[in-house]
Amino acid sequence: MIEREEYVAAIVDAAGGRLVSRIRLQKITYLLDELGMKSGFNYQYYHYGPYSRDLDNAILDAEAFEYIKEHYERRQGDGARYSVFISKKPPDSDVFGRLGASEAKQLIKKFAETNVTVLELAATIHWLVSEEKIEDWHHEVERRKGPKTENGRLDKAIALLREINLPPAAA
Repeated sequence: MIEREEYVAAIVDAAGGRLVSRIRLQKITYLLDELGMKSGFNYQYYHYGPYSRDLDNAILDAEAFEYIKEHYERRQGDGARYSVFISKKPPDSDVFGRLGASEAKQLIKKFAETNVTVLELAATIHWLVSEEKIEDWHHEVERRKGPKTENGRLDKAIALLREINLPPAAA
């Protein structure tokens, strides 16, 4: 049986051993689960889209078992604090399910390089369509996310979902 902290460790390791932002880790894990990883984390909608308290607990366990180290840095612009995860040791298990390690690593690298707001929008759009069954998801994501959808970020989120073959398929 794969322990939940092993999912965290594998994702950070696959990102090149360094992953920035708890929000990013939440969205990467959610999208991987939707693509077939099947971690067993439970998600609900929260401020930044799909969120798993189980995953937050797994992060703490991953650090306790010395799979990862979490430290904090501050943005230069406004001083806001964010997490940085560093891989200390990869898990022994293959955690990526039907995705397979190779495909999962490619996806994780892509997600790690994607603007975190675009990743948040992509996860939110998919959640609105697949979980809340909202037909007019375009209007709903604009309502919920406001200015985050501007400056081409919404289009990039939609393009990302198309690229990874997650609904919605058409804008």
